[in-house]
Amino acid sequence: MPVIKVSDRGENDRPVLGSDEKVRHETNAAWYGGDQKSLGEGKVYITEKQIVWLSNENKELGLSLDYHSLTMHAVCKATDHFPKECVYGQIGYDGDDFYLVPEDPHDVEYVYKNICDCSALNPDPENQEEAESELFTSENLNRPTTQGLENGMNGLDLSAEEKNKSE
Repeated sequence: MPVIKVSDRGENDRPVLGSDEKVRHETNAAWYGGDQKSLGEGKVYITEKQIVWLSNENKELGLSLDYHSLTMHAVCKATDHFPKECVYGQIGYDGDDFYLVPEDPHDVEYVYKNICDCSALNPDPENQEEAESELFTSENLNRPTTQGLENGMNGLDLSAEEKNKSE
């Protein structure tokens, strides 16, 4: 699910969240699109399920992004890429970008850390199923495997019998 426009606001002008959803961090921040044009000042809420930004200026304007749509995020300190220190994000594999610029520059690291933590709470179900089926099948559970060892077998502790078999 890509970025969704939201206009519903709950109590105290906060986002409407699911009953099991908690806000991990909130701060005043501007949202910039990939064209580096600001949507204005607002408040970003890093929840356990999504990132929500609500405009301070236009009560009908808000954005919601779930973690499955977020393909990359990073702290951007290079002012040659963006004029202010911010959290950069990429949405989907087509490369839609956004920048979150907290009002307080010290909040950049907190926003990033909380996005990392909450993103980890929402693993991609497709990738997780693939990893589980590849790693833990009844066929390979009790025998050594070289699958995924393209760079050699360094660091792998094999018994002498297993070493002879692999040579």
